[in-house]
Amino acid sequence: MTSENYLMTHPLRGAFLAKQLDFLAELISIQGEEMLQDAGIQFPSRAISAALLIGERGSISAADIAEALDQPHQLVSQRIELLIGAGVVSRLPDPEDGRRKTLQLTDKGIEQFERMKGRLAEVERAFQALFEEVGCDLSHYLSRAAEALCQTSLLQRLKSS
Repeated sequence: MTSENYLMTHPLRGAFLAKQLDFLAELISIQGEEMLQDAGIQFPSRAISAALLIGERGSISAADIAEALDQPHQLVSQRIELLIGAGVVSRLPDPEDGRRKTLQLTDKGIEQFERMKGRLAEVERAFQALFEEVGCDLSHYLSRAAEALCQTSLLQRLKSS
């Protein structure tokens, strides 16, 4: 991957913000996989947020994960299947509702979860160093930009300018 592609260097690149964010997200995902593998973590990088929720909550349903992450249930289900396939999560019947299934870390998942929490703390520090290097806390400003767009859409902004 290179940041020197056509759209990233075009004079109208600001109109392609979504493409730039996709590029950055993919780059972080690829490098995230490397960081996880380096630490011996078997959670796929795209499933880390689901694994974090399962580990922190102890027992949670796929629907609850989808709601907490504000992601489609189908996407969350795919990521859960990756975690189950890796042997780090198990699906069990909910003792309070027989129709519902809950997700829990396996013994292997608990060990991996503890390793993952340590690596995430390191990643947080690495991102803080990156933000200092580029002179911008991207996490903070991405949240602010999303909030602003939820309040006033791009179309509304075009029509008012």
